[in-house]
Formats: sequence, C-alpha cells, structure tokens
Amino acid sequence: MTEKIELHGHELEFQKNSGKAVIEIDLGEVSDECYLVDVFSVDGTDYVALISSESNEIYIFYYEDSFENDEIDLKVVDDEEELDKVFHLFTHYWDDESLDKLVDDYDNDIEHFADDEQVIEDNDTLDE
Repeated sequence: MTEKIELHGHELEFQKNSGKAVIEIDLGEVSDECYLVDVFSVDGTDYVALISSESNEIYIFYYEDSFENDEIDLKVVDDEEELDKVFHLFTHYWDDESLDKLVDDYDNDIEHFADDEQVIEDNDTLDE
C-alpha cells in the first residue's frame, strides 16, 4: 500500500512497489548487485532506489515500467541538483535504521533460499 506525504513543499509517494527484487546494475567497467528499496515518486516523477548488497551505497534512478514487455527501465538522473533534492527527500522516509533492516531481511531471505536449495540438492542425491 502506498504512503503519500507532503514534505518541504513536495508531494511524495512511497511504497509503490510490492515484493522484493535483486537487480544487477552495470556501472561501466564493473557491475553491482543491488536490492530494491522502493519505487517512489516526487511531484509525479517516478524514481527507484536501490541499495548495493556489498557497499550499502544508495542508487537512485528514474523509473519507467513497461508492462507490455515485463521490463523496467532505469535511467540515470544526470542533474546533480535534482538528484540531491530527491535523495534528501528519500532519506526523510528511509532512514539508516529502516535501510539496515531491509538489507538484513534481504540477506536472511537469500540465506534461507540458499539453505532450501542445498536441501533439494541433498534430496536429489538420495533419490539416485
């Protein structure tokens, strides 16, 4: 369920996404595996916030959803002033404690998933 708030004269809408996603982003010479934090809007413009699974760095991109192709399109926010404003507003909703809890939830889910896969592999061996 989305949460709408007004802050510093801006209309914000958070929690526009449902569920979790692990997304690998290309950073030129390297890539970074990130966890989806939120799809949110500021004054009607949609953004997506990702957090690096390794460094906890926050990435904010423009967000467009192509329902026909089951794809999302992430575009870099080139305007530093806009990015700073959006990041500032984002951190009013997503504080460090909330982000830490989200990362812990992802890590626990991934660990649990890896444990389940190991059980399946062990059962496959027993069936042979």
